Amino acid sequence: MDTLDLHGETYERVQQSVHSFIYNHELPVRIITGKSNAMRKIVVDTVTLLGYHTHYERLVNEGSLIVTEQEI
Repeated sequence: MDTLDLHGETYERVQQSVHSFIYNHELPVRIITGKSNAMRKIVVDTVTLLGYHTHYERLVNEGSLIVTEQEI
């Protein structure tokens, strides 16, 4: 599964990075946000605006989101 790691990315660039990554890769994809609630919110909001869905990769790992076309 293609993965975008946002560690070290500034909040200002996250929306563009996520947008570009999703449109250049086949879903599902993994986006690593780390433990930052603010980073996770930006990613979830961006994915939602694009019409896709997110869920945690694992319930014990909130720092990794999976993006899918359909809600799981």
